[in-house]
Amino acid sequence: MKADEDTEYFDVEDLKRYRTLPVEKKLIYIEEASRFFKEAMPAESKKAWEKLKKNGW
Repeated sequence: MKADEDTEYFDVEDLKRYRTLPVEKKLIYIEEASRFFKEAMPAESKKAWEKLKKNGW
């Protein structure tokens, strides 16, 4: 599968390797990704997300 510049995708082999990880390592991966997205998210988006969470999303 070839991706163009505007397309994000995961390689099937990467996904297969991820599935073999122990739960503890998967949680670490998810926590690191979450921390990155929180730091990278623009302030306006953070406000919108907080509003959604407050309303039960």
